[in-house]
Formats: sequence, structure tokens, C-alpha cells
Amino acid sequence: MISYELYKVAHLVGVIVLFSVLGGAMVHAINGGTASSNAARRLITVLHGIGLVVVLVAGFGLVARLDLMNGGIPLWVGGKLLIWLLAGLLLTVPRRKPTLARPILLVGIPFLAAAAAWLAVYKPGN
Repeated sequence: MISYELYKVAHLVGVIVLFSVLGGAMVHAINGGTASSNAARRLITVLHGIGLVVVLVAGFGLVARLDLMNGGIPLWVGGKLLIWLLAGLLLTVPRRKPTLARPILLVGIPFLAAAAAWLAVYKPGN
């Protein structure tokens, strides 16, 4: 059985990879880069997907180790799932609307990270 601590480390590594990839994609778009000019496009897409999968698997592992799924999915877990869905969709933004890359980098990504951390620490509705 995997320990709570290992799930937590895996979850945090997934979060770091996910947000690093999103930040890099936003900076590329801010600097005028396009999808066709991005030599690391495939690597970015793969790392983004791996980061999301690790975040979700380790996150559900953490919830299972805390034994919080007795009465269904807690409200705060639903909030975190929504955050990870948004983080998953954010990779498409710099390709489709590069003008939104700067506000997403400066406001959107930090807000999502802060909201996810707040939900994880305080677990509202639990």
C-alpha cells in the first residue's frame, strides 16, 4: 500500500510540472511564439498530460488514505476537480487567444494554485 506521504509528494510534483508547463506556454505566447514555431510543442503537451494524470491519481490516493469518500465525493474535492479541469483546458488558450496569455500568467494561474491550496488545507464542507 502506498503511504500518505508518497501520495502527497507525487501530488505536489504533478502540480509543479503542470503549472511549470502552463507558465512556459504562456511566456512563449507572450513573446509572440505560435504553435508552429514551438519546437517543444509535443513535449509540452505530453508533460501537461502527465502532470494532470499524476495530480488526479495522487489526489484521489490522498483522499482514499484520509478515508473521506464514505458519503460520496466531498465538496472540496469537487472544487479541486473543477480547478484541475480548468488547468487542463488552459493549455489551449495561448494557441487560440495569445492575447490572454499575460493575464492568465499573472492572475489566472496564481489564482488557481491559491484556490487549490486553500481547498486542500481547509477542506470546506468536510
